[in-house]
Amino acid sequence: MEHYELRCLCDAFRSIAVLGNQAANTWWRPTPLAVNGELESDERGEVVYAEIWSPVEPIGDDDEALKRIVIIVDGHEVDFVSLCGIRSTVMAPPKDRIWAGRLYSFGTPMSSNPLLSTTIKYKQNITVNCMAGPASVVPPESPITQDYRIRLWGYVYKESELPRVFGTMLFPARLTDKVRNRTILLTKNPIAVTGDTWLSLPGGKDQSIPKINPFVRYAQNVLATDGMQGDYQLRFGTGDVLEEDENMYWEFDAKDALLIEGLGVKTGSTPFPAANMARTGFRIAGD
Repeated sequence: MEHYELRCLCDAFRSIAVLGNQAANTWWRPTPLAVNGELESDERGEVVYAEIWSPVEPIGDDDEALKRIVIIVDGHEVDFVSLCGIRSTVMAPPKDRIWAGRLYSFGTPMSSNPLLSTTIKYKQNITVNCMAGPASVVPPESPITQDYRIRLWGYVYKESELPRVFGTMLFPARLTDKVRNRTILLTKNPIAVTGDTWLSLPGGKDQSIPKINPFVRYAQNVLATDGMQGDYQLRFGTGDVLEEDENMYWEFDAKDALLIEGLGVKTGSTPFPAANMARTGFRIAGD
């Protein structure tokens, strides 16, 4: 990868001076052209990192409600990726504002390993859709009145380079859970990496089964976590979150698996700490 340059694939800047306030519960949907997100016909792209500059009121330093950010590639919303842009809970902060400059990653850059190379693949264009919503379910809804920006970073390749640089993506792949003594075998034919097969690789929309995709999601509790109802589960079906995209309960069968690499928890809101927050963890198959 050293001879390729990490570049900005999408620079979505919403200017209040140009576009005015963004009303609560409305989307901003910039075109790929407006965010410099178009590729040439002989190019292929992969998104590795994201950065979000959240809107913040200059007087009072209050967060504004950039509630949800989704990525659109080749005209289709990327499944399983839902980012929060509110400053106090922002999921992909700018590089200069996080420890060691570690940007949130959708996977490692393209390689022959399907379990690592889960970056978002596309072949034509990319943009983002951004939802304004209330910062929580308690305060009244208010518009976004300040500028914000989302940048997506990754690599672009010439179609003719792909077979020479990357060769073949190898299968089967094995996902091992040592704690529970389980191994999941992902079996399908090896994929020769070309411009035509680019979207059938992990992170691409045209994958055959088994599909491998990056996953990132946020959720916010709707009800009080006062312990009266027992352990609070962020489940859409029981009314504990507002939207299905915030559901943190998965009823998987034998054909589904989720590899969790990290969990972040934000409690309370400044200057008030959260009450009744004893611990947070995962419950897997009853354990």
